[in-house]
Parts: sequence; structure tokens; C-alpha cells
Amino acid sequence: MVLFSKFRPLLQTVLKPSEQLQTIAKRWSSGRDMKVMISEFHERKFFDMFHYYFLIGLVPTFCVVFYANVFIGQATLTEIPEGYEPRHWEYYKHPLRRFMARYVVQSFDERYEISLHTIYSRVMRDRMKALERKVRRLEHARGDAKGWFYRPVVDHLTELEQKQAAERSEGYSA
Repeated sequence: MVLFSKFRPLLQTVLKPSEQLQTIAKRWSSGRDMKVMISEFHERKFFDMFHYYFLIGLVPTFCVVFYANVFIGQATLTEIPEGYEPRHWEYYKHPLRRFMARYVVQSFDERYEISLHTIYSRVMRDRMKALERKVRRLEHARGDAKGWFYRPVVDHLTELEQKQAAERSEGYSA
């Protein structure tokens, strides 16, 4: 508290508007101050929405947590039967954590497989880019070029259009 009182004069000089601004504000005003307050409608609306979301979100969450802690309880350690492999959510002690691990959060194995797939796709993309660079380099070195050849297929409509164009251009010289 003593520290704040030492800085009070410094803060007042920094935060206080200059005298010039105060005189301009007084010159253009009637001397009365307008207090900015929240309207009664918005205040009621805020508290109604707060109460609504409190009842919608917090109360059911509290009820679920209370039920899980009182009636279900935490898991206990027991011997694993022969040939049984525990699932990934069975390693958690609290029932809510088990629920989240089972239905909401991805398992470690799933995340690992996804990361392996992203690494594989990046490696394959890099290999394709390297192959394209090699093809461009060899084309440049050997003087080759991509050769795209197209032999148009003549159908009856194009033949008809060519005949009509020839008939129209008979009377004109090139």
C-alpha cells in the first residue's frame, strides 16, 4: 500500500488530461456533466442471461460431478486377468476422466498413428517434388521438352461446320 501511495502523484500527472483539453471541453459544454450509466434494460438482460447460463451450464455440471464422486467413486486397483489387455481409458482413476478419455479425447495410439500419417504424407510430397526437380534438370540438360500430342477426333458436327464455313466463304477472296 505504501508503494502505491508513493506512485499516486506520478500516476495523477500521467493520467490527468492536460489543462488545455479541460478548457476546450468547458468552453463547448454547458457546464453540466452527463453520467454514462448502463440502462436498466441492459442490466436486467445481463442478469437474466447470466442466470439462464448458470442454470443451463453450471448446475448440471455440478450435479454430474456430485453423482460421479458420491455414487460411482474412484476406481480401485485390481489384478488383471490372464489374456486381458486393458483399454486406454481404464488407466484413469476418476470416472469423469475415464468418460472423457473414452468418448471425447483421442487415445495416444490414435494420435500417434495420425502423426505418422502426416509425416508419411510430407515425405511422399518431398519425394515427388525432388522427382519433379530431377525431371526438369534432365529436360534442361538434354534439351528435351514435354511433348503433348493431340490428334483431333473428327465427328459429324465438326465436318458439318467446316462445310458450312466453306460455303459461306466461297464468294469471298482471301
